[in-house]
Amino acid sequence: MKDKLSNKFPNIEFTEDSKFLTMIISQDNYFELMQFLHDDLGFDYLFSMTGMDWGKELGVTNHLENTKTQEMVVVKVMFADREKPEIETLENIWKTAHLHEREIFDLFGVNFKGHSVMKRILLTEDWEGYPMRKDWMDETKMIIR
Repeated sequence: MKDKLSNKFPNIEFTEDSKFLTMIISQDNYFELMQFLHDDLGFDYLFSMTGMDWGKELGVTNHLENTKTQEMVVVKVMFADREKPEIETLENIWKTAHLHEREIFDLFGVNFKGHSVMKRILLTEDWEGYPMRKDWMDETKMIIR
């Protein structure tokens, strides 16, 4: 699988940070890679999608499974623009992306282009900021002991 992916996506980076095959892809190739994993390699289940704040970069980590072979992979993407992170939605590939993307939008401020309902899901519409970002501060909502 690594060879197929490397041939199709020369800028893909593989890491050894989990028990799954883990790859990091650029924003430019993210949607194409995800479509390839689904259509050509049979990864039919997106079981986890998580917003990430690594300090300098915001990003998204996806866990996929091919339910026929039980293979699992991790795909990470980091955003070049921390102030306006934006990427294509995956909800047209995997329906499970719908709620994951809304939660990531709500808590990290990542906009998923083409998403059918890109609005807050947990916090109120008038909430300011994104509380899962490491740089988020709101003295009125913090409990100090």
